[in-house]
Amino acid sequence: MTRKQNCLTAVLIIMALGGCRDAQKVKAEQDRLVNSSLNNMLTVKGGHFQMGDFGPLIGEKLPFSADRDNKPLHPIELSDFRIGKYRVTWGEFNRWLDIQRRDLSDFYKDARDSKYTWKSGREALGDSYPASASWNDARSYCLWLGQVSHRHIDLPTEAQWEYAARSRGQFLILANSDNYWYFEDNKARNIAPSTENRPVGSYAPNPLGLYDMLGNGIDWVKDWYAADYYSRSAGKDPQGPETGEKKVIRGGQGAPSDSLTMTRESMKPDEVSGPPSTSSGFRCVENNLLIK
Repeated sequence: MTRKQNCLTAVLIIMALGGCRDAQKVKAEQDRLVNSSLNNMLTVKGGHFQMGDFGPLIGEKLPFSADRDNKPLHPIELSDFRIGKYRVTWGEFNRWLDIQRRDLSDFYKDARDSKYTWKSGREALGDSYPASASWNDARSYCLWLGQVSHRHIDLPTEAQWEYAARSRGQFLILANSDNYWYFEDNKARNIAPSTENRPVGSYAPNPLGLYDMLGNGIDWVKDWYAADYYSRSAGKDPQGPETGEKKVIRGGQGAPSDSLTMTRESMKPDEVSGPPSTSSGFRCVENNLLIK
């Protein structure tokens, strides 16, 4: 073997070793992200509950909401599942993009680089703040998490989200720590100002132990949106309409009427909303559990 061939072989070996080290680094990053995500999931025992505006069942027997799309009240049975205690953060979302060899999202780059972004909006891009994503990216993240962990992970269904927000279907109109609305910004409460986001976990969790089910952004769920879906919903583990133009978003950050546990909103799956307005965040769910 000539000297030139020896040099070429040495270069190829170095490149191969460098590639292995890069692959090992990516695998380690992936493992850290997967493990932290799974460790931050909370088990929710399934059961029966009345989904929708339950006002006619309690108190003065009057609806809590003037909206028509959260009616009629209908019985639902859910299987056991696990759900993220926190929304996925920018740190986690951007790490996932990097593992996928994808660039930062256009929304993130525009908010970071624009001279018109408010200071509070730029701060809300911090690693510990809830990420703003499209439904398409949110679901891709959860499905990827399931693929690499060999688990059945997805976005929560609308029924799973409401059941968890109401702490296993209790008659709770607010998904904060004490079912009471506070107009003032109070760190001890799970209410965030309508124009300001905080790091995940900044507010007290709901009784089930979930953070930011009220305030600090909103959550994408798996279902397509249909205003009349409750009149034809499946009774067992409903998955929403088969098709649609918009996806359901849940949770509230604003006026009390927009923040009830039964309030339904929707956005197109490729849309992204973020600081200083309401952030379109998400959390993942693990299904097909075997819980005794």
